[in-house]
Amino acid sequence: MTLYGGPSAFVRRLDYLHDHNITYIGNEPAFLTVFQYHYAGRPALSAKRAHFYIPSFFAPTPDGLPGNDDSGAMGSFMAFSMMGLFPNPGQDVYLIVPPFFESVNLTHPLTGKTARVRNVNFDPSYEGVYIQSATLDGEEYTRNWIDHSFFTEGRELVLTLGRNESAWGTRVQDLPPSLGKYAGFNGTYSARGVRARAATATRYDGGFGGYKIGV
Repeated sequence: MTLYGGPSAFVRRLDYLHDHNITYIGNEPAFLTVFQYHYAGRPALSAKRAHFYIPSFFAPTPDGLPGNDDSGAMGSFMAFSMMGLFPNPGQDVYLIVPPFFESVNLTHPLTGKTARVRNVNFDPSYEGVYIQSATLDGEEYTRNWIDHSFFTEGRELVLTLGRNESAWGTRVQDLPPSLGKYAGFNGTYSARGVRARAATATRYDGGFGGYKIGV
């Protein structure tokens, strides 16, 4: 995925989209924009947006959905967001944010195995919604996404949370799969980077180097 202007510019565009009411969460095309920060190496901002939209626009009342449910679209967005595993349609990819609960269990109807997402340092005030570290079946896990085998194999994802954005899930190798090579991180471009920069392109080694979280 080529982020023209680099990830910071991509984040600014997403922020502008959400902060200036250009997008409306009651319309299905807006759903993925909440989580696209994952692709810029800023999964914490996806968590921040999700924890804004859900309490602001959804409620357990007759008019508790912001738009037409369209065979479950609104309800699905809310459920996946609150479970902390948002699917990218057409890909075997679920983008990880902290669930809105201390833990979530999901039993697969065919395998009978139960997958679990558990928050450590769960904050019911939802101030501490930033993943500091994660483990998958007890092993360190740095990717900001998982695939469907998490559900079929009944695995356990444990997220340690805090009140500040961390470096978790921010490296290029931790980002969701993309049809193109990621480019623009820390001012560097992959070998297949933007043509306009091909003359000065440098291969990205996967680390963020001097990239500062929060910039």
